Amino acid sequence: MEARDLGSTITLYLPQASGGSAPFKVFQDRQPVGEFATQAESLRFAMALAETIARSRRVPVRVRSEDETGQWQSIEAPAASPG
Repeated sequence: MEARDLGSTITLYLPQASGGSAPFKVFQDRQPVGEFATQAESLRFAMALAETIARSRRVPVRVRSEDETGQWQSIEAPAASPG
């Protein structure tokens, strides 16, 4: 997992849960911002948060999700509205 946001881009990370009953977490720059029972719930939260950040801070937001094999995928997040 990358440690810092890149330039003005904010990155949200969704790693795989550690196993057992561990929650699916959402991180922003190493800081946990949410915990969820399912991966789908964590993704919905991350996409809503990405949209909120993009609108309020007018910066690009990238969502990175780890799949079951440990590979990281970028997910298109809403773009900041020009203004």
